[in-house]
Amino acid sequence: MFFSTLLSACATGSFDPSTVAPASKAWGYVTILDSVAAHLRMPVMVINGSSSGPTFTVTVTYPTEYCSVEAAGRLYQQLNATTLSGTLFILPSINMQVLQHRTPMFSLTQSITPSDGKMLAASFPGSPDGTTTEILADYVFKHYVARSDFHIDLRGGDLRESHLTHTIFLQGVGGEAMDNTSRAMGTVFGAKYCRESAPDVFDTKPGSLIYEAIAHGVPSIISEAGRGFDPQPTEEDVESHVTGVLNLLHWAGVLQGLPTPPAEPQVYLAPELVAVPAPAHGIFKRGPDRGALVKKGERLGVIADLDTAVLAEVLSPCDAVVHEMMPRRVVMRGDTVYHLAVVTGPVGGGSPAREAAR
Repeated sequence: MFFSTLLSACATGSFDPSTVAPASKAWGYVTILDSVAAHLRMPVMVINGSSSGPTFTVTVTYPTEYCSVEAAGRLYQQLNATTLSGTLFILPSINMQVLQHRTPMFSLTQSITPSDGKMLAASFPGSPDGTTTEILADYVFKHYVARSDFHIDLRGGDLRESHLTHTIFLQGVGGEAMDNTSRAMGTVFGAKYCRESAPDVFDTKPGSLIYEAIAHGVPSIISEAGRGFDPQPTEEDVESHVTGVLNLLHWAGVLQGLPTPPAEPQVYLAPELVAVPAPAHGIFKRGPDRGALVKKGERLGVIADLDTAVLAEVLSPCDAVVHEMMPRRVVMRGDTVYHLAVVTGPVGGGSPAREAAR
C-alpha cells in the first residue's frame, strides 16, 4: 500500500513520507539537493489510507499556475485518511524555485527554473547527474510517479493564458489497454472537453511527464483549468480540479462510491491546436474568451492603433472552441493571440470505458 522502499529524507530535519502511519496524513518538505550550487526542497503531502489499495499521485509541474497549486492543497485538507484505501501522494509545487520567483521583480513569463533556465514539464524522466531541474525531475519520477498505479498532473493556464477547462489524455504509447485506461481517466474526470493527444504533440511528447509515465506503465492524464495571468484563481476553476480528482479517486477505488456524472455532455477535442496570429502590429483587443464556441470567419478581436482606429480584424480560421486566449495588449504581426481546439465528436457513455479499464 505504501512505498516501503521510498528513500528517507536527504537531510536532518527533512520530512520523511515513509513515516506516515496508516489511516493518517501529514506533509512537509523533502530535501532533494543541498549544496553550495543549489538547494532543492519539495513539499510532499501524504494521505495514507486505512486499508490496502492503489497508489495515486497528484503533481503540479507548473507552480506559476496558481489554480492547480490551490487545488492540490485543498484536496489534502478535504480528504480524510480513514476513508481512503491505498495511498495518495500530492506534490503541490514540485519546483519551489518557480513558485517563489513569480514576483514583479523577476517577471517570469513561463514556469522556467531560475537556476538553470529549464522547464520541468519537459525534463522527464530527468537525471540524477544533471542540472537542478533534471535532478528534480529524476527524483519525482523515480520515487513517486513510476511507483504509482495512477497519476494526474494539475495545470492552471500559464502566465500568458486564459485556459479552457479540459483534460488531456495520451493515446498510442502504451498499447490498447493503456489507451483504454487513459481515455477512461480523461473522461471520468468529468470536464466537458476531453482532448485526445498523441506523442508528436507538444505537451505530450517524449520528455513530458504524461508521456514518460505512460511509457513506464503508469496511466497518466493532465487536467487544465485557470486564467494563468490572474494570480487569484477563481473558485470555479479550483473546484473543477478538486472535483475531477475526487472522481478519479472514486473510479480507481481509492475512495468508495461512484464518480459524479458530468454536468453536461462531453466532447472530444482534436490533438493539435489551431494558432491564430495577430494580422498586424498594434494593440490587441480581444473578443471571446476561453470556452466560447466560434465559427469560421467570426471576429475574435481587433488590432487597433493608439487613436483606437481598427488596423485589422482577428478572424477565426475554423469552427472551434476557444482553447486559450492570450491576454497580451501590444502585439507584433504573427504573435499568437488565440489557440482554438476543433471538436471531433461526442464522448460515448462513460461507464463502458470505465469498466474496460478496471
